[in-house]
Amino acid sequence: MIDALRYEWVRLRTLRSTFWLTGAGLFLSFAVAGAVAYFTRNSGSDVGTTGIILTGGIPFSPLPLVAIFMGLIGVLAFGHEYRHGTILSTLAAVPRRSRLVVAKLLVVAVWSLVTAILSVLLNWGIGSLLGETVSLTNDAVLPAMIGYVLYVGLWGVLGLGLAALFRNLPVAIVIILVVPLMVEPILSALALLPALEDVRGAFHYLPFSSGARMANLFDVSSIAGAEGQATPLGEEPSRSVSGLTFTAWIAAIFLPAWILFKRRDA
Repeated sequence: MIDALRYEWVRLRTLRSTFWLTGAGLFLSFAVAGAVAYFTRNSGSDVGTTGIILTGGIPFSPLPLVAIFMGLIGVLAFGHEYRHGTILSTLAAVPRRSRLVVAKLLVVAVWSLVTAILSVLLNWGIGSLLGETVSLTNDAVLPAMIGYVLYVGLWGVLGLGLAALFRNLPVAIVIILVVPLMVEPILSALALLPALEDVRGAFHYLPFSSGARMANLFDVSSIAGAEGQATPLGEEPSRSVSGLTFTAWIAAIFLPAWILFKRRDA
């Protein structure tokens, strides 16, 4: 197992795409945090605005900045192997396929988790420098930031699972971009149809909507002056329930991909 982990670690850190994608995610999140901190500097600190700064604007983006880049790193972890035909040499070096899957899972997940922690610290730094932010150890902020770090880590696992499942780099990238950006918003809008009123609450358990609630501190309804009111889909599940829901969706993709990887020809 140690050899498999060492193999994956060397592969990950010797790819220039790893550092380009990580740097792009950190920079974009940092830029959004700086802009939000600057333009809200005179409105005082609150946990909602602090959450937007620390996560790079998760409440307003269907594609969370750091998470999407970690998802792409996960896609490339398997996608590059199939695109360039190196999966054969990889399996020659690590013939036990489950060990290879676990090694890729651990390396991608740890890289994603560390990147998420670094992003939170960078965003908190620029937020504190340009404006006012609530302490990271605040009773409301700390659980949301733990949720954010786990959320980003799960995106890395999601990308890995999609690439292993489809064994096609473009298909995995299209799915990881199109579903949160287009499919889920359309489904959420359709849920408002009167004919779907009885099952409307089930739309709270869509994968990416659930994942985003793991890190959200901002009440979007407050913008329209409707603080505390339920969303059009009804009362939202708690952070922990949303986290379990997103994790279940990721497992539903990753576990079949793992089983198929063991059974299919390379």
